[in-house]
Amino acid sequence: MSDSKNNSKVATEGSKGSNEKVPAESLKESKDDTLDVDSLMRELGQGGRYHCIVYVLVAFSVAQVGLLHTTYIFLAGNLPYRCIVPECEAGNTTEYSPSWLEGAPGEHERCRRPVPLDPQLPCASDAFSDALQPCDQWIYASHDTIVAEFNLACQDWKRTLVGTVHNFGMLVSLPILGYVSDRWGRKSALVISCTLVGAIGTLKAFSVSYEMYIIIEFLETLAGASAFPAAYIITVELLGQDKRVLTTAFLGIVLVMGGICFALLARTFHYWRTFILVVYPPSILFITYIYLLPESIRWLLSKGRREEALEIVTRAAKMNKVTLSEQTLKKLSVADVVVTKEERDEEEGLWTQVFRSPIILKRLAICSWWWITCTFVFYGLAINSVSLAGNKYTNYILVVSVEIIAVVNNAIVLDRIGRKRTLLIAFIVCGLSCITIAFVPERMWWLATMLYLLGKIAITQAFSGIYMYTAELFPTRARHSLLACCSMLGRVGSIIAPQMPLLAMYVEWLPSVLFGCTALVAGALMTTTPETLNARLPDTIADAERLASSPTDKEQATSRL
Repeated sequence: MSDSKNNSKVATEGSKGSNEKVPAESLKESKDDTLDVDSLMRELGQGGRYHCIVYVLVAFSVAQVGLLHTTYIFLAGNLPYRCIVPECEAGNTTEYSPSWLEGAPGEHERCRRPVPLDPQLPCASDAFSDALQPCDQWIYASHDTIVAEFNLACQDWKRTLVGTVHNFGMLVSLPILGYVSDRWGRKSALVISCTLVGAIGTLKAFSVSYEMYIIIEFLETLAGASAFPAAYIITVELLGQDKRVLTTAFLGIVLVMGGICFALLARTFHYWRTFILVVYPPSILFITYIYLLPESIRWLLSKGRREEALEIVTRAAKMNKVTLSEQTLKKLSVADVVVTKEERDEEEGLWTQVFRSPIILKRLAICSWWWITCTFVFYGLAINSVSLAGNKYTNYILVVSVEIIAVVNNAIVLDRIGRKRTLLIAFIVCGLSCITIAFVPERMWWLATMLYLLGKIAITQAFSGIYMYTAELFPTRARHSLLACCSMLGRVGSIIAPQMPLLAMYVEWLPSVLFGCTALVAGALMTTTPETLNARLPDTIADAERLASSPTDKEQATSRL
């Protein structure tokens, strides 16, 4: 019955009111008049008022990601502490002093205390034996982090578990909100993520136990993991193919600015509860994006929501002061009839087609390893930055700031030498830099620091490029879901990364070697996927499969000369 209704609808459009059905051959010919979404985006322009408003709105959400996505680095950061020795604590129990007792064990023995020879003897260096016994009470240098608040001394696994749980929440969340994005819209996913991360994250300030804190940490990331993917896809789908690199660079710089703000605010508001109450509640205002942010035109058309797309296109054209051609408006008006009927049939078996496509499955597996590598190395280096010599806030700002070099470099080279070559070089440089660190003598700390920053620049360049490259390899109708799937599997890397400081306590050089080896494997896999430079953004599974065999627009133009 539904097929007959659809056929009648097509017949009405094709015969201008006659009751005769249009033959299948006529429908096939009408495909020549279907809407080219890339052409529509070019007609709307790239930097008009409408685009600037969307950029600014999206920029706020990306800055929020930079501000909140690694708060556990400082909120669950380590603190200096020492054992309480009851025999010697008269007048000293309220003040931390690492050298309060001459001859007592140093900071590295902060989980054990000296055994007094005779409780009646004065507290002096010769009043203790060489034996040590476990501590049961501690004095902390401050209460700035949850370590002191929840008495986590000598339980480093609980402290690092916060980061692991944070990233596990992202692993669970990404496919869920990826489905929300592809099913109900990019804007819906963005608003849900940005709003809930502020509402739930604020509750951490009222935690009364470690268990309560870690549960809220999980729920926070479960709700807010898709803010950046949704923001990225909104901007990518808004622009033509020649502006994707600039989009990536723009969002990358905004992300860095959010990270710098995070370190500055953490330096200003040391106490973890105060910090949370300052930075999290403003995110609830993102609920206003329901009215302020327009939906992705490309997504609306892919879903057959022609009227909503036409309304946004008309408003965008008016704001940008451009006049759309009659041919484009005509195609847009009938796009739901001749384009999305076929695609709507395809959507019913979309995931079936994904699993039946060896090309897409192979691509999904390779992209997932890239994401595992990027999250593992990127977050691993960021977490370790606070343990470098010097002020931890300054170190974090330095490590985050060098990411701008990677973002700018991507903007210069991705459209010149291509996606594959750029990312291949980035992975190789990162891998060699991290492995070399393990062989640098301790006295040459400056060289290790330089290699550390070089590795951070390279992995940032790879991470930034992988977002765009992954989005270009998959079709519009499943882009966010497949991107979220890669990002979800990639969270395996970010789940493991917080445990690297613990591993370094046993084998100091091993974490950097692991970082380097995973990057080199990712570089090798980069040689197996197609180049997407100047290629159209695929809308269907078939379009995505043809990327492996079809020449890019640039190659086609060259062949015609």
